[in-house]
Parts: sequence; structure tokens; C-alpha cells
Amino acid sequence: MFSWRSRRQLFVFVIVIAPIMAIGFFVIKGAIPVSSCFDTRQNQDETGIDCGGSCISCELKYPKPMRVFWARAVPVRENSYDVAAEIENQNEFLSSVNVEYEFTLYDQFGPVTKRTGKTFLYAQERTLVIEPNIETTRSANRAEFRIIHVDWQDKRNLAPTIIAERRNYSVVKDHDKKQSEVDVTLFNKSAFDFAKMEVQIAVLDKEGNLLGVNKIMAENFLSQSRQVIKSVWPQEFGGEVGVINVQSRVNIFDPDMILKPQ
Repeated sequence: MFSWRSRRQLFVFVIVIAPIMAIGFFVIKGAIPVSSCFDTRQNQDETGIDCGGSCISCELKYPKPMRVFWARAVPVRENSYDVAAEIENQNEFLSSVNVEYEFTLYDQFGPVTKRTGKTFLYAQERTLVIEPNIETTRSANRAEFRIIHVDWQDKRNLAPTIIAERRNYSVVKDHDKKQSEVDVTLFNKSAFDFAKMEVQIAVLDKEGNLLGVNKIMAENFLSQSRQVIKSVWPQEFGGEVGVINVQSRVNIFDPDMILKPQ
């Protein structure tokens, strides 16, 4: 049995102190923000600040910038240039179905002309971006390349396996004029037939200077088959050919590019 004093203390606790404690509990609880993917804290099951776990992936929230190795222009004819840039997607798991870019040609006085374009990129892909036949009103002496916009997606698709088995450079005559010609034999090692394929060819001298670039669209490239791609330039290159860089690219993010599985 409780004593009279104990009963009075219990009564005071129930009537006065307990409600005050309950109110204080709810006030304190309400003052503590609810964990979320936007509270600038690493909580819940996050692996970074507001990313990972049940939140957006950290790589998608904080993507690495595109790496640009070089951008160059090579004259094709008077006031006409082919331009190219070599870039790399440094993200391990992010691809993009829409990369918007811009080339700018300069002379000693400033910008001569610009051209924008779009491409796609696989995760960790290193590739060329080529824009042929840019017309100008003044002679250009350098090129710059920049990324305007990238739509990143958590897509870990692997690029199709297309092998350049043979690369051959020759100088051919068209009437009394010499032309440069590159022919390449490609082998589709993948298990898919492709409706269209973009073939990029960059010819460099032994010092790495750009001699010529071209971009060619090939069609109906069947699995386990070969195609010969030929590129012709209207003049003989002004240096000794050292490297023929060939890249075959298929946009598998576009379902229309794949004809049928084997």
C-alpha cells in the first residue's frame, strides 16, 4: 500500500508533470527535421549527402565533368574546314542519350564561325566528335570545343563490339588531281544487326597533328558480318600518315538502330 505522501506525489506527477513532459516531447520531436533526400545531411541509408541508398545515386547527383583532350580544325578547301574533338565520359555508370556541343573556329581577330551538334555517350566512353565541311568567310587558325548540355542517365549499357580489322591509306588520282583515301574493314562481333552505324575516321601524322577527319553513316550492318568503309579527301595530305583512328558507334539507346537479335 502506498503511503498518503506517496499517493500525493503520484497524483502530482500524473496531473502536472506527465502532461508537461508529453508536451515537451512532442515539441522537441517537431523541432527535429524529418530525414529526407533534400536535408543536406547524410542520413537514412544514404552513402553520400542526399544521395545513394533510397535517394538518387551519388554519381547522378554529382556527375563528373566531361574531359576534352583536344579540338582541332583541318582545311578541306578554301574557307572550308573539318573539325574534331576527342572527349571522354569520366562517369563509371552514367550514359547520355543527348550531349549538346559547340565548335568555334577562330582567326587572329576572334571568332570566325560556330557550329552546334548533338551526340550520345556510353559510360566511360572515349570517342571523337566530328563536324565536317564547316564553311567560313575568313581563314581559321584554331578551333575550340565545349559541352553545352548533357542529359545524364543511370544507364550502364556497353558499347557494341565492332572491330576495325584493316585500315589502309593511299593516294589516288582523280583525273590530274591527287586525293587521299582511307578504306577500313569493319567486323560486327556483337549479337545484333544494326540499322545504322556512325563510322568516324581521323588521320594523324606521327606527331599527332590532325591531317583529315570524316564521319560516314553505314546501314544494315549484320551480326558476324563485315563491311568495307571508304573515305576520300579532295587533296593529298600535307604530312606523313602515322595513325588512322577508326571508331564505329551505334546508338543502342535508340531502338530503331537495332534490327533484330540473332
